[in-house]
Amino acid sequence: MKGFYKGLLAATGLFAVYVAGTGATVYANAMRRPSSRPDRNYDPDEKKDYIVPTEKSSVYRQAAYNYNIWWNTRDRETVEIVSTDGLRLRGGLLKAEEDRSVGRIAIVVHGHMCCAGEEGFISKMFHDAGYDVLAVDQRAHGKSDGETLTMGRLEAADAVEWTRYVADRFPGEKIVLYGASMGGNTVLRTTDRSLPKQVVCVIDDCGYCRADESVLRSLRHDFSGLLFKGAVCAACSVTYRILQGESIKKTDAAGPVSRARVPVLFIHGTDDSIVDCSDSRKLYALHPGKKKLVIFDGVKHNYSYFSDRKRYTREVFDFIESCCVS
Repeated sequence: MKGFYKGLLAATGLFAVYVAGTGATVYANAMRRPSSRPDRNYDPDEKKDYIVPTEKSSVYRQAAYNYNIWWNTRDRETVEIVSTDGLRLRGGLLKAEEDRSVGRIAIVVHGHMCCAGEEGFISKMFHDAGYDVLAVDQRAHGKSDGETLTMGRLEAADAVEWTRYVADRFPGEKIVLYGASMGGNTVLRTTDRSLPKQVVCVIDDCGYCRADESVLRSLRHDFSGLLFKGAVCAACSVTYRILQGESIKKTDAAGPVSRARVPVLFIHGTDDSIVDCSDSRKLYALHPGKKKLVIFDGVKHNYSYFSDRKRYTREVFDFIESCCVS
């Protein structure tokens, strides 16, 4: 009988080590800047093999690479602000062509482990419509400072600071705040804050409600052979609290959206295995004011634009227009 208990104790210990070790590893991969690729922005003077798509890459990855090149070869101004906790955050400002300017500016916020350049397709969409565009690198991404990201918790305050920078610099322009995936969570979590009056709306493409729920879905999607995913996700949450001093539940966008002061356009694909479409449906239902939910059937994560560019563009600009005239 003693042997049984010893075996049980050993098995429990191994299980705890597995869960804790895997949770810490996932945290390190998901919430720390990878030293091997600190900046994914395309640099025409530097070879970066890790951003070059292969023949097996998705259409999205190939397109994102091409638009990354487009964005980073424009005549842009590099701009910088300091976050509320002292990090230097950087972005690129592309002015509209003078004869096409509509007096509006879009702030574009990228997703998890991406960069400003990889949202180049959205930046180009706005630029083609006569908008000034500010595409930013979130903390611990691209050219911005920081080694640890917070999955939207502190990034929301960063986005607010970017809106204030733009409002001060371009007081006569209306501001659209756009975010995708983790960037979607970031911008959604600004909606109950004191944004400049120039901010006319927020656009969220496939943003998640809470980071811990998104991490669990990611474990199911990217680590199909991983055991005890729920326990590993719980270990990630514990690691988050230990290393960041806050609960990962503070990445929740539901509370801010339920108190939103600005209109929100929610966009999502029904075949999203990273952030379930139900997140956008839930957030849409919680929003108390002007809002719209646009669903793209059978579309994967952050792929809606590529599935139907005409519809996507029409929905975005029709919503913005309705917010500007109301």
